[in-house]
Amino acid sequence: MIIKSTEFIKSAAKPAHYPPAVSPEIAFAGRSNVGKSSLINVLVNRKNLVRTSSTPGRTQLINFFAVNDQFSLVDLPGYG
Repeated sequence: MIIKSTEFIKSAAKPAHYPPAVSPEIAFAGRSNVGKSSLINVLVNRKNLVRTSSTPGRTQLINFFAVNDQFSLVDLPGYG
């Protein structure tokens, strides 16, 4: 798939604040500091779409990103 457009949609902490799910969502879950945010950047071929840090546990909200207006990528906070 050729990625033509990517954009940050929203960060949210509660389900009431999540954006409406109008397209399929692919969520990335895993332990802290394993590279979930870096993986999203590689998949969409952008260096700074998702913020990354060398410090574990920096992603504290659920972050939503639209890709080609066809689906959404969801960066979840790490656990453990």
